[in-house]
Amino acid sequence: MHVAFLTRRAWPSVGGVETLLRNVSLALSDTHRVSVLALRIDDGPSSRVDEAFVRSPPFEAFDDGPVRVSPVRLSRARQAMLVPLVAQFAPVTRRFAYGRSRVATGWIYSRVVGRAIAEHLDGVDLLHAYVGDQLAWAAVAAARHAGIPVVITPFAHPGQWGEDPASARAYRSADRVVALLRDDAATYRRLGVAEAAIRIIPVCSPGATGGVGERVRERHGITGPLVVFLGSRRGYKGHDVLADAVPLVLRERSDVTFGFVGPGDPMALADGGRVIDAGRVSDEEKYDWLAAGDLLCLPSLGEIFPVAILEAWSAGTPALVSDIPPLVELVTTVGAGRAAARSPEAMAAAILDLLADPEELSAMGERGKSWWHAHATPAAVAREHAELYAELVPQGESQ
Repeated sequence: MHVAFLTRRAWPSVGGVETLLRNVSLALSDTHRVSVLALRIDDGPSSRVDEAFVRSPPFEAFDDGPVRVSPVRLSRARQAMLVPLVAQFAPVTRRFAYGRSRVATGWIYSRVVGRAIAEHLDGVDLLHAYVGDQLAWAAVAAARHAGIPVVITPFAHPGQWGEDPASARAYRSADRVVALLRDDAATYRRLGVAEAAIRIIPVCSPGATGGVGERVRERHGITGPLVVFLGSRRGYKGHDVLADAVPLVLRERSDVTFGFVGPGDPMALADGGRVIDAGRVSDEEKYDWLAAGDLLCLPSLGEIFPVAILEAWSAGTPALVSDIPPLVELVTTVGAGRAAARSPEAMAAAILDLLADPEELSAMGERGKSWWHAHATPAAVAREHAELYAELVPQGESQ
């Protein structure tokens, strides 16, 4: 079977969706022919105007191992056909851009961009779009034009993106919609997707099993418990919430060290050297931090299924997360962590409580490691994708 994936950004662009797509596509390529269609592969900024008119930094098609990655481009003539979408950005009309008018602009976008996508689908048996919004609708239009099934993994964030009328129209029109968790599935059900069309497949991670915790501990002189934040320092990730919890924890336990790992503005270090700002690190060093840690802390404002949790679990490290529904579902289902209110006081109290019971903390980590190995490796998630595709393209019908 030849499966084509559609995404806004593909590797070597760095991000959760980009990494997930690369892991799944490479694992799936062991048994299927796989290609990726992308608007861009860079990490540069993208405006709403750029996305609407598919104006992306150009790149040439290349091979990522056995996976062919190709650009989706629009000719100037096709970009001209998208001029009505300017209403989404005009000062007076832009306030209505994500309301019912999104259906009208989405219809135009889907016809124009859908034809450009369809030009890449010769010989493809199934299109899997890792997108929402108008691009998801364009994926449906492209697949229908090519006469093949279409699957959508939207990564919708309720209250933020992925639940506008154009997105909902695309989800309802797809052959299958992939949710990451039960809470995620409830979003698509609420938007009108039929129960029979929804599948729940988790994200995956190759894991951080090669980490050597002693290297981090020796380099920084860490002897007591270590709490690790792993992620980019964007407001919604909650690094500031954990930073404000640090003095509350140290007031009760002066032996705890906090490591902030990931790109972003430098941290204000606490007295006594109990806060380590590792910043952006290599994958090898990231795995060392996770292996060294007693607890991963991720007090996010909005997430669906952060890969950082899987990486921590693969290293046997449990996770403390904020009490948003997807993360509560994740840690309670697996039994490999705890959720707490997204405040410095609640996070500090949870950290102290968890560190007070090292045996249970270790048991949580082992439960997480076992669940990752059974359900969330790239091979395991690729198998679930392949089973879903087989429902839509029975054996013997592939081109």
